[in-house]
Amino acid sequence: MTLNMEFVKKLIEEDNPIPIVGKKLLELWLNLAQRENNLSDYYYKGEEKAKTFEEFILKSYSEFYSSLAKTCLKGKTVFQTFSDCCFIIMDGLSLRESALLYKNLQKKGLKVSHSFNYSSIPSDTEMFREKIEIPISRFIQINNPNYIKLSGEEKYIWSYFPDIMLDKIKTGHTVISSLEEMYKLVEKIVLEIISQIKFNKIIISSDHGYIRTEAGYVFSVGEKAKKKLQTIFGSKRYVKMDSLEVEDLINAGYVEEFNGYYVAKSRYLWPISGKYSIYIHGGLSLMECFVPVLEVEKGRGNAYSQS
Repeated sequence: MTLNMEFVKKLIEEDNPIPIVGKKLLELWLNLAQRENNLSDYYYKGEEKAKTFEEFILKSYSEFYSSLAKTCLKGKTVFQTFSDCCFIIMDGLSLRESALLYKNLQKKGLKVSHSFNYSSIPSDTEMFREKIEIPISRFIQINNPNYIKLSGEEKYIWSYFPDIMLDKIKTGHTVISSLEEMYKLVEKIVLEIISQIKFNKIIISSDHGYIRTEAGYVFSVGEKAKKKLQTIFGSKRYVKMDSLEVEDLINAGYVEEFNGYYVAKSRYLWPISGKYSIYIHGGLSLMECFVPVLEVEKGRGNAYSQS
């Protein structure tokens, strides 16, 4: 992707570059969603652009990731930012999918605004739940997309989709679902929930995004580092700090030490034996840590308003 001098200048001059990068990343996906109607092409082209953008950030501003981690830790959650609304957390929803939702919800006649927030660090569901300090028991849980029955008064809703579908796509397995199929199901779930909810304002967000592990979408690591990463992390993107010796991995820029964890940085990935997920999270990368926030107003006079 082409980065103009104005963006580069802002990145250098601003005391806090995090929102600037988040806005640019969101812009990337929103612009493509408006232009591209073929879902397969959208995912392919968008990932290429997002990878190129992250490569620029990594090479020109490596300390950015430390700042991003601190923002993720201290930043307000959507539950602290918005009030008098219904909150829908779509587990694993990334900016890729939210840009499409934004376009398609507008086509349905809904008033929608799109911004972003931050995951926890590590960018993991369990850590997110600790961060928001709202017991999962307070959320109505959506685990069957074909049976969604709500009273309409629900304030907190947790959808296990799309994450549950991402987990099923494994290398070496028959592909159970594709990103295109996953998005269509996500949109179906969102529209069904919106149609049943009586709140005028609905906030749709996510606990974390994900990175793609296919060749060409990740950054390789050196042979020596590869073996150590395999030994320490295995198939995970983070581990608890212990007596592990990872100073060399930190100095080489592969790993960030933060808040009691060693976290894999950017899109660095290493091969492991056996079968593993194509879509993973838990680390410190742009697509894992910048999470979507869609603010939907149902209003009156559209197909989704309640009388």
